[in-house]
Amino acid sequence: MDDCCVHHAEFGVEDGEELQTRFQEHYKFSLVAKRVNKFVKQWVLRSGSATVLVTQRISSESNLDSDKYYVDWQENRTSSNIKQIDSVFNIALKVKDVSASVERLSRSGCVIVRPVCKYSDEYGNVTIATVKSCIGNVVHTLIEDEHYSGVFLPDFVPVPIDATIKNDSNSSVTHFDHVTFACVCGDSERILSWYSNCFGMKRFLINRDEDVQNGFVIDTEDIGLRLKAFEYWKCAESGISTGNHPESIKFVVAEALPNQGPNQVDTFLQEHHGAGIQHIGLHTFNIIGTVSKLKENGVQFAEPPYTYYTEVGKLEEIKEMGQDVDILRENGILVDAEADSGEDNVVPQSNLRYLLQKFTKPLFKENTFFLEVIQRVGARGFGSGNITALWRSVQAYMNNKDKETASS
Repeated sequence: MDDCCVHHAEFGVEDGEELQTRFQEHYKFSLVAKRVNKFVKQWVLRSGSATVLVTQRISSESNLDSDKYYVDWQENRTSSNIKQIDSVFNIALKVKDVSASVERLSRSGCVIVRPVCKYSDEYGNVTIATVKSCIGNVVHTLIEDEHYSGVFLPDFVPVPIDATIKNDSNSSVTHFDHVTFACVCGDSERILSWYSNCFGMKRFLINRDEDVQNGFVIDTEDIGLRLKAFEYWKCAESGISTGNHPESIKFVVAEALPNQGPNQVDTFLQEHHGAGIQHIGLHTFNIIGTVSKLKENGVQFAEPPYTYYTEVGKLEEIKEMGQDVDILRENGILVDAEADSGEDNVVPQSNLRYLLQKFTKPLFKENTFFLEVIQRVGARGFGSGNITALWRSVQAYMNNKDKETASS
């Protein structure tokens, strides 16, 4: 297993069978392990190093005492009377020393949801603990698995990969690129401070247009949004593994600007019943092939404004990158050459640096979590043009969905 910052992302859902089937058939993730007992059903799916854990609770008795891996994704909601909804709630992180990490986190005032425990089977042993984030229902399971050779974790049964499934490695997901949280207006600075104090994370400038104090702001007629980002890649002293990928995981915090009217961040907060994980970026080395294949498999995407490809300078920009504007338009893929991180000390990997991106429609029945497909060509940051167009595509989808609901 690759030594990555993120061990896995956990989805807590009502119908785990349906979601794991969708990851297999639509996104071509391989089912590599599963676990079933009287409390929970769990499926582990993987593409490259991007690992998804789908968890379905099947007994109301599921708790920390009855099941060694179970964490209730409903527990941290704003009201105990809120019905269960599907949610991505756990970004599990590989650490070098769980005990030392938990000791540091405790001193920083972090809430320990599950104390340090060691589990083992014939493949070795792992040490695990879970801590509560300062964001909504989000938790982080810390995993030390240097002495474990199994496919996932002890007690998970490996599933032979179906040799008949054809998965083109050139157009497959390789790893998690970033995780974006949606938070209430004005809360981003508190979140940045918490992750800095508890995890030793550092601020990451999204691009050169970002103001250090205010973050990257989109303030247009239809979008009022503030984004701030932070990452682990400089923080080896915190004990978090930095991984073999050229980029390690980035966390982005999104908040709506005040007095801007309804937008997708507010919609997330309302339908998710609080802050949480809004989307995860899936990296690929061939976004055109990946998006084309995903569409064939039935994945639905939020389409960008058609005028995006006719904006001043966009056609010339695309041609300079050697991309075909017709193919990009056909697949609704956004491309941006402004994706510098704003860090002058970062040496570019090549003279040609740009970013290609596309958002899916929400995965759950609520307008909450969605996925992003992203390809980086030498770029570390996020381009301002792409950010605006991507979020506009989601807003357009939600506006149309609201109109359809109102007319039905």
